[in-house]
Amino acid sequence: MRFFHHFFAGVERPEPVVIPRVLVITILVLWIGVMIIIMTFSKQLSSQKNPMLLARIAALILLFDQIVLYSWQILSGYFNFQFSLPLYHCRIAVPLLILDLVFGVKILRSIWIYWCFLGSIFSMAFMDLYRFDFPHYTNFQFFIVHLMIGWLVFYAVFALGYEFEVKGLRLALIVTTLFNLGLIFFNAVLNHSFIAQEGSLYNYGYMLFPPGPLKGVTLSFPPFIFNLIMLVGYNLLIILLYLGGRSLNKISVRHKELRTEAVKA
Repeated sequence: MRFFHHFFAGVERPEPVVIPRVLVITILVLWIGVMIIIMTFSKQLSSQKNPMLLARIAALILLFDQIVLYSWQILSGYFNFQFSLPLYHCRIAVPLLILDLVFGVKILRSIWIYWCFLGSIFSMAFMDLYRFDFPHYTNFQFFIVHLMIGWLVFYAVFALGYEFEVKGLRLALIVTTLFNLGLIFFNAVLNHSFIAQEGSLYNYGYMLFPPGPLKGVTLSFPPFIFNLIMLVGYNLLIILLYLGGRSLNKISVRHKELRTEAVKA
């Protein structure tokens, strides 16, 4: 019972969680390694009787996680309006992914493809965990979610045949810009100011300042400069992902052609 209370505790410690370097490297190798495996075995994955099955199972795992996550936050008393609302890109992307892969709302695929990959990349770069001592549910939840959403992007491209097209790019750019503008106004209303300050409590989407040591640097920027950087930066990143995605589409097609030639030979 004591383990259960600790595993689902609701009071964070003041210090950030320090992840051992060996564990960081292991997680990054796992993250990239599974993506390489998906690319390597794209022909086998796409030629399954039901290639959607694995994606749906992964999405159901994420759905279960979302239920557990918000149940824990509410029941433990952790839930708060400063940090717990689903107003980060990856927090929105996961439900969109679930709606697509579990419930068949395919119109959302272009949005979650871009947001999930951005969320997976940023989370692996910063690894900004909840401040709970190991072992805690969130120690595992952070990595399960952010690893899986990255893998599912590759699975969608190499197994489900998702193609990066201008139509999907345009939709992602429009939705992302509107969402980011909404976050800027939302943070400003709750902080009672558009100007980022050291004591600003609401920073959804990291639209006021980034996490970690970069916060102090950006707080020295003139007003609205960081907002502009984030608005433009997100769109540039999405365009870069589009270009990279086009390359992944070409790799996927080439892999399938090589496999077909090998079978014929």
